[in-house]
Amino acid sequence: MSFRRKPRIFIHNARLVTHDAVVKDAWVLIGNGIIEATGTGRKSVPKGAALLDAGNNYLAPGFIDLHIHGDAAEISLRQARYGTTAFLFAIHTGAMEGISRALQRMKEAAQPGARCLGAYLEGPFISKDMAGAQPKKFIITPQKNAARRLLRIIGSDVKIVTVACELPGALSFIRSLRKRNIVAALGHTNASYEQARKAFSCGITHATHMFNRMSGISSREPGVSTALMLDDTLTTEVIADARHVHPALLRLLVKNRPKDKIVLVTDSVGAMGDDSLKMINGVFRMKDDTIAGSNLNMAKAVKNMVNLTDVSLPDAVRMASANPARVIGLDKKMGKISRDYDADLIIFDERFDMQMTMVKGEIVYVRDCRICGR
Repeated sequence: MSFRRKPRIFIHNARLVTHDAVVKDAWVLIGNGIIEATGTGRKSVPKGAALLDAGNNYLAPGFIDLHIHGDAAEISLRQARYGTTAFLFAIHTGAMEGISRALQRMKEAAQPGARCLGAYLEGPFISKDMAGAQPKKFIITPQKNAARRLLRIIGSDVKIVTVACELPGALSFIRSLRKRNIVAALGHTNASYEQARKAFSCGITHATHMFNRMSGISSREPGVSTALMLDDTLTTEVIADARHVHPALLRLLVKNRPKDKIVLVTDSVGAMGDDSLKMINGVFRMKDDTIAGSNLNMAKAVKNMVNLTDVSLPDAVRMASANPARVIGLDKKMGKISRDYDADLIIFDERFDMQMTMVKGEIVYVRDCRICGR
């Protein structure tokens, strides 16, 4: 088998979005899909490298959407237009056989744009009281036989599993996930504050769509939301479309949680092609008016965080890149523009309109042909 090296690319005239700043007049050198070097100011174009002018637009690490539903190939193609360079394929609660088939379809799907990094299993061990759009008929408890069967099915393809910690057998299942290096996420749960805290000690490290489908805050029942707000060790997803979560709660979240523990997700169902869902005021709803998912993209999520919560652009970008990479253990090669990291890069303008998306050094979307010299 022959190995074809990817061409070297020199990107210049960029406003580079780093961990904590925006660096003007920056450049990045890419070789064989990997970042070779970064710098600022004038530099001669390395011999044999293609020149790419960022047009003084923002150059940032590609977005990683940990929670998005639909057809994997369509997600890959569609979301690259909005800066997503990698994603986890989210699977709704279903029968064991259905979960197995969904994982097989994911593995066989083409990836014309963003890379699929694995799956996110949203059930079936969740609360019927907090099911939301998840089909209740497939919800079961994680008792021994069911837990063992699911663990056999998911193998190494699933990176995150949502669990309601109050269910019988849930704590044991959470421990089993952690032993297999699968992220245990608390979500679709009606647990008490105390039950949530106990689950944290058993291996819960992440939360599925903060504030949505979890017990909330009241004067004598603090609930899961409070437990998450008071624990700085866990990461929490948030759907920042200003519809799933009120802007005031977004501001509360960024004011009270470490910026490196917040992860932007879309939970979009736009690529599902489900005729039973209707989009009303920017969200998809079921026939009974239950919210079934968003029509959000990651570029809009980042834009909303900047405009609605006043977080800095570097912080908002980090919530969509470095933070999700860390959740699934890929932060040593993805989520930053740094030497030896994958060349998953995006260029966008002041309006957060994507001008270019690059995955492993290959341009998979370009809006303005002048950017890639075509």
